[in-house]
Amino acid sequence: MTIRKKKGFNIQPILEKLSEIRKINDDGSVSLSGFGLLDEFESYLTTAVFAKNQTDSFVRQVVKKAMNTEQEMTEGTFLGHCNSVATDLWNKGRNEFKVVFPIWGAKNLVDGRRRWGDVSISFDINQNTVFARRARKERTSQLKKRANSATKSVKRIEELPLCVCSVKAINIWDAFEKAETAISKELGLYSIFMSRGKFIISQDPDTPINRILLAPHMTVHSKTGKLSADVYWYSRWPVHLTEKHVPTTELLKRKEQAEDIRKCIRRLPWRQQAEQALVRHYSAFSQCDLEASFLDAWRLLESIAGHPREKAETLVKRAAWFFEEREFYYQMGLHLMHRRHLISHGRPVRDNNNESLAFQMKTFLSPFFHAFLTNPFHFKDLEELWEFCDLPVKKSVRRRQAYLLECSAKFRQEA
Repeated sequence: MTIRKKKGFNIQPILEKLSEIRKINDDGSVSLSGFGLLDEFESYLTTAVFAKNQTDSFVRQVVKKAMNTEQEMTEGTFLGHCNSVATDLWNKGRNEFKVVFPIWGAKNLVDGRRRWGDVSISFDINQNTVFARRARKERTSQLKKRANSATKSVKRIEELPLCVCSVKAINIWDAFEKAETAISKELGLYSIFMSRGKFIISQDPDTPINRILLAPHMTVHSKTGKLSADVYWYSRWPVHLTEKHVPTTELLKRKEQAEDIRKCIRRLPWRQQAEQALVRHYSAFSQCDLEASFLDAWRLLESIAGHPREKAETLVKRAAWFFEEREFYYQMGLHLMHRRHLISHGRPVRDNNNESLAFQMKTFLSPFFHAFLTNPFHFKDLEELWEFCDLPVKKSVRRRQAYLLECSAKFRQEA
């Protein structure tokens, strides 16, 4: 594992300021010249460094320990301490945790065991095991203690089937981040195909588009089922959500589609980016706030259709390339691009159609997203995929381009 500084950051002035406001005593304790002064330094340094495939919680803990290792540090010595702390935490500081998620809408669809990275996911929990009985008892007891603060929606979903993620982590926050990312990848596969339809007359404007969701009251346990800490994670949840019956034939079809994409992802040259895209896709369309859903879906497009500073029009052209009616969808993409800009700059069009925008964004993304995950033309990297999307649409223009390339090869006397 290697902790590196991100490009563009100069952490030396921050380290010099840090040495002025805190003192490391002979016994290892830290004295500060004011209350809460370390928070902004810890926040900055957590942003400024990078550890591949590690959670924000892990990096934050590394920074917290490394910044108080030595009174005066250079950039090099600080990064050295970060790497030393990270190695020590990874080799000696991890424990086994089990993270419990209630799953809504996955009945007869998502089952068995899955593995994403170092996280093992089990969707079929034997309710008679010691762990299951203890975990349910602890979760119920936790809600009873919070009877006045727990919402009706949390109490309502307690009978949902539970999914358990087994993971090694340095603390409960690290465990939850790892588990949530892994299960979001799995549910992200199904979010491509399993979504609700648009309401003809919307009676509940805060209903997510995904039909499979992580329900509230997510908890972290030890191997015995005991709560690792008396806290739980909660996501916004629509009170009147109802589960729709899905025919067996459709369930089997969706399972096959998900497995086909899973196999393609394993062979992708850009597998890591594809897995992160699944997380983003699930997150975008599981939002109750459909304006946030639309914006997150646009950010997904930005992350898969080009480099970070790529022009928005280029992203739209690449996504529109996979439609038969390319010009029509290019115009629809421009419309979505302008709506996104208006919302981001605080000037949204006041037509109360956030649900429509979210569905339009999902439709616009789908063909390109599918190609991104399956790589049907076996490109060697993302650059080739993007270059393919930048090719001319008109056949006559492509033929002329091919002719000129052929002429160039002859001129250079290439075989």
